Amino acid sequence: MALRLYAAAQQVGQRVRSVYSVLVGLSHVLRNGRSRLQEVLRQKETELARVLADSIEPVIVTDDAHRILAANTAALTLLGVSEGNLHRFAIDAFLPQEQVHYFERSSPHFVKSAERLGECEIRPLVGKPKVVEFSFQANFMLGCHVSKFHHVAVRKHLLQSTHPQAPLASKSRWIA
Repeated sequence: MALRLYAAAQQVGQRVRSVYSVLVGLSHVLRNGRSRLQEVLRQKETELARVLADSIEPVIVTDDAHRILAANTAALTLLGVSEGNLHRFAIDAFLPQEQVHYFERSSPHFVKSAERLGECEIRPLVGKPKVVEFSFQANFMLGCHVSKFHHVAVRKHLLQSTHPQAPLASKSRWIA
């Protein structure tokens, strides 16, 4: 009987050592994965800062709730707000209600979605509304979405679909 207990204790000891070595290996993987994730996030933050600083076109960074997190000087001019008041607003405050959905992310937090393109109308706090072309990239950084704008001199058309880059489904026809 004692021999059986000794053999069972040996097996338990081997399993404990095996589980321990697996856990040690897993901790190394997690540590390396965390440092890699931190490196990627730092790179994305640097890239986002560069986009905000270098772009002469308006650039706005929003979160999932459409709140404005950051904007460059051109965007402040487009929206007609000061830098101090910028964080009080969501992008929705500057858009017609039917165009708010253009700036909603449509993918989970960890999924990088494709860039969405289209036209919208910006209604600044001061001045007349402006028609702009936009590109919206959801999850540029985790939970941060980047919108770039380009002023349109002549109004082409404003699409009212959920996919601004999609062509109009039906065109009006003149009947004589």
